[in-house]
Amino acid sequence: MIIVEACINSYAIDKFNNPVNAAYLGGASRIELCSSMQFDGLTPKKKHILEARKAFCNKKGLMVMIRPRKGDFVYSKNEILEMHRQIQMAAEAGADGVVFGVLQKEDNCLDTSVFRELLQTSNANHLQITFHRAFDATPNPLETLDQLLELGVNRILTAGVPWGQNGNAMDGVVKLNQYICQVNGKIEIVIGGGVNPLNVKEILSNLTIDKGNVSVHAYSGVQENGTTTAGAVKALVDAVKDF
Repeated sequence: MIIVEACINSYAIDKFNNPVNAAYLGGASRIELCSSMQFDGLTPKKKHILEARKAFCNKKGLMVMIRPRKGDFVYSKNEILEMHRQIQMAAEAGADGVVFGVLQKEDNCLDTSVFRELLQTSNANHLQITFHRAFDATPNPLETLDQLLELGVNRILTAGVPWGQNGNAMDGVVKLNQYICQVNGKIEIVIGGGVNPLNVKEILSNLTIDKGNVSVHAYSGVQENGTTTAGAVKALVDAVKDF
């Protein structure tokens, strides 16, 4: 079964509108809560995580972005300490999981030592872990897959196209299929990057779904006029029901 993860901009949450509730009503199995989507998502404020927890009720699947600043995924010692604090804060606010990625300065490969430390903090707080699209910024994603498999992450978010380049998940189906087959269900592959109700069937039809554990992730693809709506979320949920 393919499930839907809705990406939500925390700054859209206010007393008159809660996009997390729209995602819940539309049937999303998970949400990824981020702030500052103009920067591809940063860590949200604690008050927004608390509001999201209420709006998503007791449903498991509240994932929180841990990204202290815009730009690349190579972080200073102080930024890494801040990420540890943000993971703790997300847990205290009721998150079920966190979403992060860290790369090495010299080659943009996975920074395994730092990642392992962040993983330990996440595990100590009983949080699931998604490695975000920093994965698509690594020079050898297949090698990174093996490393993440060994480290024990739950999910990897990817479009199958290099980070920062034009293209969406439809352009990345060949790579996505490689990833799905390589992990063989041991890690969930979360397909993101331009996914919407109109193209998701074509994307999934080009993948060997029975070889793995696959979900889809959408931001603008579950919005109407720039706002997340229950109807738009339901349209994506309905579109993947046959897979």
